[in-house]
Amino acid sequence: MLRLAPPPPAVRLPSQHPYAALLGAVSVALGALDAHDVAYAQALAGIDFDLPEGAPNAEDRIQLNAAAPLYFASELERAGLLPTAELIAGLFVSGAITQPLGPTANLLHAFWRGRRERLDADERNAIYARVIEPPHFERLMTALCLAMIEQVAQANDRNLREQVLVATHAQSLAAFLAQRVDPMASIAARDIVETINTALVFLRDRKLQAAFAVRDLWRLVAIVGSQNGIPAGAAQQHVDRGRSGQTILLWLTDHYADSATLLDVTKPENFEVVTAAHRWLTLSPEFAARTAAATSPSASPSRMPLPMPMVA
Repeated sequence: MLRLAPPPPAVRLPSQHPYAALLGAVSVALGALDAHDVAYAQALAGIDFDLPEGAPNAEDRIQLNAAAPLYFASELERAGLLPTAELIAGLFVSGAITQPLGPTANLLHAFWRGRRERLDADERNAIYARVIEPPHFERLMTALCLAMIEQVAQANDRNLREQVLVATHAQSLAAFLAQRVDPMASIAARDIVETINTALVFLRDRKLQAAFAVRDLWRLVAIVGSQNGIPAGAAQQHVDRGRSGQTILLWLTDHYADSATLLDVTKPENFEVVTAAHRWLTLSPEFAARTAAATSPSASPSRMPLPMPMVA
């Protein structure tokens, strides 16, 4: 008699952490700040101060290493992440949260005790306003993102004009940021990102979320954000835009001095930054308004939003 062999045991695939993208972006931010510290020490030892005015130098790269995490942090601030963490820590130490939280209770106590040793919301926002100065940053960033997407759309022609255009916009944005990331902003970047990392540890705790009758970090942020005028769903958009913007600015750190930039999207690193550029644009308020205008009955073809180029 023939017998069928028993089926192989089920393979359990590890599920992706629900906050994997956010935690990855925070890790990238901390890595960029580590690179900033190393580069700053090296530059002090060997920078050539006789370079002609306006030429890219080692110090520009140092400043840009801190600009990317600062931009990411500024979008998380707009999402309401740290204000939520600060409010919850205050509620806990005041006794408003009575559920047992285990080790998370110690984290909340420590976070509250350290509130006077770190930058407060007004100080953080002052740093963001100086470095990511509106509306100039948005204009320069938009121009770079559009140039990237346009080059990829024209990739079959290998047009030198498009390559030079990307490099020109990259240099303009780099010069803008390098002038604004002073030593205070660099120190602030590390303080802010490390505070974000600490806050995420306890905000992700299931027991803490259950105390507010929610099962998700962003629902917790939304509850606090709604009291501060942040629209529902806006928090996740700010997080996605901040992560995409950080990807673009870290790319800028490596390419701001290029005289011409060819974005070959068959290379993973180039595909990642072009995708980030498209995502950053689609999440911008200006793009949303443009899309709404384009879908109106009176929209003309010239007002249609720029599509994401396809990769052959």
